[in-house]
Amino acid sequence: MKKYLLSVIVLFIYSLSKAQSLVIDSFLHGGIYRTYQVYIPAAVDGSKPVPLLFNLHGLGSNGDEQMHYGDFRPIADTAHFIVVQPTGDNVILAYRGWNCFITKGTGTDDISFIDRLIDTLSHKYNINLNQVYATGMSNGGFMSYELACFLSHRIAAIASVTGSMTLERVLLCDTKHPTPVMEIHGT
Repeated sequence: MKKYLLSVIVLFIYSLSKAQSLVIDSFLHGGIYRTYQVYIPAAVDGSKPVPLLFNLHGLGSNGDEQMHYGDFRPIADTAHFIVVQPTGDNVILAYRGWNCFITKGTGTDDISFIDRLIDTLSHKYNINLNQVYATGMSNGGFMSYELACFLSHRIAAIASVTGSMTLERVLLCDTKHPTPVMEIHGT
């Protein structure tokens, strides 16, 4: 009986060491503490570089709500990539969101925040920097386009759900390479 119990305990401890994890963290950027959540699947053990997906929330939401609303965790578990859900800090019409509607160069600098977040995550995890992707819902979709335009040297592709670009951003867009885009409007 003791041998059986010891075997169960060892298996339980082993399973915990192989479990997926959710890390909630923040850092000071532009005078503001910026928060984010990182989901690491159990199969991602740091032995080889893996893709990174930014999952961006809509206007009035946050990273935690986006993790549950646009839940990539089951896909990350089988496809072996890391998902990060940052929280925007720009205030638009009294709602928290991403800075992609007001005049470029004003408001919160979300592009430099995401750029620094890529650096932060690549120092903590074994990220394939050629496979950094962005997706988002509504305002998060608009922000995905921002990343494709103004951080294209780091973003491989984007997928936007019910978000696009303002005319000002289209005229200012300066990509460093052709960037694949998936656009979803409807079911």
